[in-house]
Amino acid sequence: MKIIAILIAFALTNTLPQVHKYRRSNWLKKYVYRANNQLSILPGWAGATSSILLPALPLLLLFIFMQLGETVLGGLGTFLISLLVLLYTFGPRNLDADIKAYLKAETPEQKAQAITNLCGSSCNSIHSQADEQSIDSDDEASSCSQLTGAVFQQALRRWFAIIFWFALFGVYGALGYRLIEWLTSQPLPLSEQQRKNFHSIRSILEWPVAQLMTLGLAIAADFDSVFAAWRQYHDDQGHSLFAGDNGFMLAAACRIIVTGRAGNDGFADQLEDEPNTAVQLASDLIWRVLGVWLALLAILLLAGWLT
Repeated sequence: MKIIAILIAFALTNTLPQVHKYRRSNWLKKYVYRANNQLSILPGWAGATSSILLPALPLLLLFIFMQLGETVLGGLGTFLISLLVLLYTFGPRNLDADIKAYLKAETPEQKAQAITNLCGSSCNSIHSQADEQSIDSDDEASSCSQLTGAVFQQALRRWFAIIFWFALFGVYGALGYRLIEWLTSQPLPLSEQQRKNFHSIRSILEWPVAQLMTLGLAIAADFDSVFAAWRQYHDDQGHSLFAGDNGFMLAAACRIIVTGRAGNDGFADQLEDEPNTAVQLASDLIWRVLGVWLALLAILLLAGWLT
């Protein structure tokens, strides 16, 4: 049932653009404020205690709803709740729509807005390139790294991390990751220590997802190029478990695009003279990786290794 829930939720997410309007997280600010005020007397609240309890309390509420759904509707109830949780945790914005908006933008203002929608303030460094129609060949690697990094990082946080943790722990894994991601990315009333703790937790949660995305990229594109970039990154900079930038995945994706290995099927040749080539190739690559993931998930589920 997991693979069916993922496919239905993902299809609805990408065919119904109004879905993202219901992924509201404004309740989180009030929740964090009240929790910090009322539970700060607990030992270690500024450290590990809040890092555990802040995400755990909403998960406990979800557990209660799951039990009620199973009691009232049986397996159908748990499936429907799982579907709703996936619809809520994917995104929050439609990644494919944001990429297309960037590719179709014509003016510098439209480009800048599209970049903000795609990856927020983390893409400020490429706003100055927003009005360019192609990647400068003299700075191809730098441009590729920035643009490809934005697409792959957002694909990880909007799609792949939800799929991975849902496949392992069901609705609790999907909602748990999304809560941690919100606690690190939104302006919430958290102390510096709490923010640091949640950033570390997010890095730990994203690290295996990034590794598996890199493996999927190797299968979907060129294994030798991906492995060489992955190994070089680890030799030069380490495994990046707590760094949070998933640089090994971004290095592999950039290697594929810069060397032209993404075009083994002729796709890159069609884009050779088109604008925004790196973004188009990155978008194509994440869809290929998604196809690999879904195929492997289906095999694992059919084999009974995931329940």
